[in-house]
Amino acid sequence: MSVNASPGAWQIPRYIEARGSRLFMDGIDLVELAGAHGTPLYVYSAARITETARRIRHAFQRRHPKALICYASKALSAIKALRLIEAEGLGIEVNSGGELFRAKLAGFAPDRIILNGVAKSEEELRAALAPPIKAINVDSLFELQRIIAVARGLGQRARIALRVVPEIDSPTSPGNRTGSEGTKFGIRQSELAEAVEMIRGAPDAVVTVGAHAHIGSQITDVAPYRAAAGRLAGVFLEIQRQLGHKLVHINIGGGFPLSYMSGANRSPQGDIFCPNIDVEEIAEAALPLLLEALGPDVEVILEPGRRMVGDSAVLLSRVENMKERSDGRWLYLDAGYNVLVESYTYKWYYHALTADKLDEPTAPFRLVGPLCDNGDAFFDVDGEQTLERLLQKIPVLADQRELLDSLLVRLPRERPLAASTGPGDLIAFLDCGAYTLDQMTPNNGRLRPEVGMIGPAGYELIRRRDSLDDLLHNEVL
Repeated sequence: MSVNASPGAWQIPRYIEARGSRLFMDGIDLVELAGAHGTPLYVYSAARITETARRIRHAFQRRHPKALICYASKALSAIKALRLIEAEGLGIEVNSGGELFRAKLAGFAPDRIILNGVAKSEEELRAALAPPIKAINVDSLFELQRIIAVARGLGQRARIALRVVPEIDSPTSPGNRTGSEGTKFGIRQSELAEAVEMIRGAPDAVVTVGAHAHIGSQITDVAPYRAAAGRLAGVFLEIQRQLGHKLVHINIGGGFPLSYMSGANRSPQGDIFCPNIDVEEIAEAALPLLLEALGPDVEVILEPGRRMVGDSAVLLSRVENMKERSDGRWLYLDAGYNVLVESYTYKWYYHALTADKLDEPTAPFRLVGPLCDNGDAFFDVDGEQTLERLLQKIPVLADQRELLDSLLVRLPRERPLAASTGPGDLIAFLDCGAYTLDQMTPNNGRLRPEVGMIGPAGYELIRRRDSLDDLLHNEVL
């Protein structure tokens, strides 16, 4: 499997584009930036984050003024990025005490913060009640008991929403599905009556303000959103009926997709990396159904993360070594899954370019990282080797190789880069703004990279590069 991209299809005018042979972001030469600041280097665009926040908010609020976008901060929790999003009038969804701390530091008011999570500790719940936030999304009956106990201990009344299992399967990768009982999320609908009884018995400690569901990330079709909205609306009305009071909001989660293929005409993992829908289609599919069922006074909460920041950053990595193998040329980069974790864990695709040779014809290369394990590669080592072992053990399957390849191998084997790419050249991975910075590690003693942002005043530091002393942070010597 390879990627056949239309030359230049990855460009977004006035944002990310080629100028001659070099890659520019917001008018800044990224090749020059990497030379000055070193690699690996993450570069974010403040303008792109702001523009996307406005576009998502507008897509929902022009259809329903009481729609509230709560950015899923797990996608990127850098304080300077959070402040950009807060300034656009959005709320925030957090998934831990640490993310709650960051949200407050970035300036989000408590009444614009939602807390999710499947294993909330008592300490995290206490933080969410000092003062009480907009809502704690309750993930289990046990957690509901814990919230009641913590709230009583503090003399507070927690605002809660019940996170239900909508039993909606969504077209995405298995690790990103969250809408069925086969995943670790939510309260089963058969448990709702028991939850209601617990809530009735604790009017001093909890007040139910909403219902919540989430069906996954990087969903490529509007049908699951429509189905989830319909099912959650029914649950909302039933909870409201059983409690005998109106709920304030319905929260249908996020999972809005981002196109990662950047003009490529063949996608690994089906169409997961080149979805045909965007926020406008999702808003049009879900909002009319919810408003018809629940009326115009209900607040509708959305929790986009990846779509908010995913296409706002580029990772710049230097080629440090090159080898000729039987299957072609291999390039060895100074960035591996230590700085781009989902390329390994989820076999996530990020489009790659030779950032200093964009005007050259391309040739195929195998890309690998610097870490000391064979899985540190920008192709699917496990999938490729599983396929070869399978064909060796069952030779008659050779006739089905193409089908098996599409099922088992989840990344392209090769990347089209400038034909003369070699040591010293700069590789840019596009659309890596989400689920990257928060997952970086100093694996193999490799320093976590510098992170910067291009804003109105030019390049600004978000996170300095680790020093050798940082490798000892919190270690007792």
